[in-house]
Amino acid sequence: MFRLGKILFTTAILLIFLSTAGWAKPRVAVMDFENKTQWRGWQLGQGAADILTTELVKIGKFDMFEREQLNTVIKEQNLGASGRVDPSTAARIGKIVGVSYIITGAVTEYGKSRGGGGGGGVHVGKTGYHSAVDIRMVDATSSRIVFADTASHSKSSMNIRVFGFGGGEQFNEKLATEAMREAIHEVALKIAGLNLQTTGGGGGATSTGGALVADVDGDVITLNKGANAGFSNGQTVTVKRKGKVIKDPATGKVLKVKYTTVGKLRLTVVEDAYSEGQVVSGSGFQVGDVVR
Repeated sequence: MFRLGKILFTTAILLIFLSTAGWAKPRVAVMDFENKTQWRGWQLGQGAADILTTELVKIGKFDMFEREQLNTVIKEQNLGASGRVDPSTAARIGKIVGVSYIITGAVTEYGKSRGGGGGGGVHVGKTGYHSAVDIRMVDATSSRIVFADTASHSKSSMNIRVFGFGGGEQFNEKLATEAMREAIHEVALKIAGLNLQTTGGGGGATSTGGALVADVDGDVITLNKGANAGFSNGQTVTVKRKGKVIKDPATGKVLKVKYTTVGKLRLTVVEDAYSEGQVVSGSGFQVGDVVR
């Protein structure tokens, strides 16, 4: 009886592990934003990154890497100290910390404007607060930018002066930050809508570049996509073949397409529009097989 209970317990743990692995979330890290504005008050770039991290955590689709640990690694490795980080450096950082995607960004606008009018000794003033951000998301495996967008938002406040008395508003940092938060929230929702793949955080993750086998010449396989689709030299990809198509008998809608694994390739030549790979495992590759 004890042995049976132990077997059942072990089986349950295994099933939980397998189901969890199947639903793993993409692991993402957010770097400090570059501050490209004239505002030099609080840590604007760090604050923007904190806001985006919080928004993505709230959405719940990502496994977020702790930002303090990320900044420690960047400092220790002396990466990104010279300003805005390019995709290759971002991918290198992602591989070091073990994440699938790195998000970099810049605050491009953060300030206020004035307007208003009136008469008879009464002046109604309007102060506008505007913020804009640029955000890029880099695949840590391929150094490919998988998402880039700009968002902006504005807030405003009113003030009244009577014969020169009253009104007058100093810079309202709270409203400016709220404008930035709204802009970042907009981008976070777009990121959440991406169809991102879960990888092992660099090194050995396979690409889903949507490539097809274009030619088979012995152990050399040519794909119809290359660097423009995110493939890189030395990358290992999995080739599959489309199999049974399962349809809804009532509507005819495709419910599921089954694929069988043909084998794996290690890419040895990667050009912009095509790539070549050497067979690592498997056999029977055919023109039209897909990389998934």
